[in-house]
Amino acid sequence: MGVLPIQLLRNLQGEYITGVGDKFLNPASIDMPLSFEAFRLESVFLPEKNLKIRDMFDVVGVRAHDLANPLEVGVVYLIRVDGTWSLPKSAYGYANPKSSSGRVNLFCRLLADGVDMYDFIPKGWSGECWMLVRPDSFPIILHEGLSVAQLRVFDEKAFLSEMDMEVAVRRHGLLFDAVRRKIPFDELHLHGDSLYLTLAVGKNFGYECRGLHKPLDFGAIGTHNPADYFVPIEAPDGCYTLRKGNFYILSTSERVMVAPGHSAELRPIDPRLGEFRSHAAGYIDPGWGFGQNGEVCGRPITLEVIPHEDFTVRNGQRIARLRYERMSAEPDTNYDAAPSNYLVQEGPRLSKHFRT
Repeated sequence: MGVLPIQLLRNLQGEYITGVGDKFLNPASIDMPLSFEAFRLESVFLPEKNLKIRDMFDVVGVRAHDLANPLEVGVVYLIRVDGTWSLPKSAYGYANPKSSSGRVNLFCRLLADGVDMYDFIPKGWSGECWMLVRPDSFPIILHEGLSVAQLRVFDEKAFLSEMDMEVAVRRHGLLFDAVRRKIPFDELHLHGDSLYLTLAVGKNFGYECRGLHKPLDFGAIGTHNPADYFVPIEAPDGCYTLRKGNFYILSTSERVMVAPGHSAELRPIDPRLGEFRSHAAGYIDPGWGFGQNGEVCGRPITLEVIPHEDFTVRNGQRIARLRYERMSAEPDTNYDAAPSNYLVQEGPRLSKHFRT
């Protein structure tokens, strides 16, 4: 019971999901490639139950958009997901933006025919999937075949309980400190079925987006100059004021490990701890920071932060919640066993589109 691994996702191909090849499969999710069909909208919208997305075109005011042209900052677009999508009656899905979308502040929400909520596909569903996207910091060029979000499929939710987390800490660890010491269970800060993560603030602790109007080509990897889009920030005294509405790339103090039998997701922070968005993507694959046998001792998690008011943060301040989920089976391959742009992530890291 839990999140379906890659070998079970592969079983859905051809029967329930077509036109989406193996290259879109991850250890515990499926990338959702964009089609050529794109529209500019007047506003975001929530689908009406039992209505197809196309049936709402007249209501929301669509205008065809050529993906050869950049998506404008603050403008909402609707792009059909390629392939055909359905799920068996025993499975349902949740979508998350990919980390590379979050790190360039690209708003992404999944819409599905007849489903009156974002980012969700119910059991036994079939129809068209669409992506609502909106660049919020700089223009972005998208292309047919690129993925800005991924779908996780569940046969049942299976969040780790407090006892499960205690066992996991004894077995291999969940969180590690900056010197790779496994943090004992009684030193973890629990919030229900999740753990608090804290912010690292110090020398070269992150990046602030410059908000320029130079387009970023989402399909161009390792080619963009970071200085065209971001400014490094530092706080030698461990204290820094984030400005309202600005976009920041920051990092957790803790190193997070996700064993192959688990996956994890960042959850919204309690508003009593501050009015800010701490992340945009938030899904963490099984095997993250695990290596082959747990020798990696976790990796820091990059955060995509937008404060809703001027907000002074300090080193070690609570910034996010992490919830672990059980896999229905260990994946045939895990995150650390496959090539990735973020395997060497130490501290805040810009998206794969930038030169390192």
